[in-house]
Amino acid sequence: MRELFENLNENIKKHDEIIIMTHARPDLDGMGSALALFKIVKSMDKKCYIVSPLKKLYRSLDKAIKLLEDNDINFEFKKEEEILNSKYNKPLLIILDTQKPELVESEKVLDLIDDKIVIDHHIGSLDTIDDTIYKYSDANKSSIAEVMAEYLNYLGLKIEPLVMTVLLSGMVVDTSSFNIKTTARTFEMAAYLAKNGADFVLIQDLLKEPREEMVERYGFISNSEEVVKDVLMCEMDDKIHGNVDIALLAKELLKFEDIKASFAIGRLSHRIVGVSARSMGNVNVGEIMEKIGGGGHLTDAAAQIKDKTIEEVAKELKKIIKEVIK
Repeated sequence: MRELFENLNENIKKHDEIIIMTHARPDLDGMGSALALFKIVKSMDKKCYIVSPLKKLYRSLDKAIKLLEDNDINFEFKKEEEILNSKYNKPLLIILDTQKPELVESEKVLDLIDDKIVIDHHIGSLDTIDDTIYKYSDANKSSIAEVMAEYLNYLGLKIEPLVMTVLLSGMVVDTSSFNIKTTARTFEMAAYLAKNGADFVLIQDLLKEPREEMVERYGFISNSEEVVKDVLMCEMDDKIHGNVDIALLAKELLKFEDIKASFAIGRLSHRIVGVSARSMGNVNVGEIMEKIGGGGHLTDAAAQIKDKTIEEVAKELKKIIKEVIK
């Protein structure tokens, strides 16, 4: 990862202004990482802005931002129109937690700025942001929060414990409380954040969900179906949801007794349907996701399909599951 950090250092120092952007409807991983990167950039005495979310934040992220503000830890957010109407001297755009142009917070900002760096941990595809000066994508990383923790450790930079707490909460969410997609390095970085002030008790409070969100999720779960023996699939409604919502459904389905693999399908944007897949290890969900246009690992995989309905994706996925799991 030294190459990534050296590249970031070099490019941040050669640009006068840095703009940080994550995916639309950001979660604790994407925005938590953006907040940590903002602190890193400001430590280098550079102007820095975070693209302000257009859509409603996840409740947990909303609480985290308010907690930071209440403790006088502030960040500079700019709305899309402010950035489009400003005059910049060759700024650098750093995109976190996505590499798909359709999923960024603002495609207009993406098109406006020439110098781009992408940092992601999701499965790549043909349709990615390619006009970059540097791209880092490692599907073996638990989260972008883990990458930012590595960057802070590499720099030896101390930032406010509350920001460390928000960053660690992103790791907790993306690993389902360290139950999936973890390596020894994931735990080392979690320990590093805790050693530098991240508060696990506070994280539990940030992650408490509103009753209505849990009720909605269990409504989807109650309509799940067993595609083949011990394999469950769940379709969400046609509203736009986040990656976290879909992944959480797949994780919840896997908790049922005797279930070996689970699949959740939901809409990520007007053009993209997302699929999240999980298994206990005796079903290779990575192989199944590859056949539908995605990819991943034995126990954790995903796909993003463009210009199809949820029903069309579900029909295709059922067919593939039945072919692979005989």
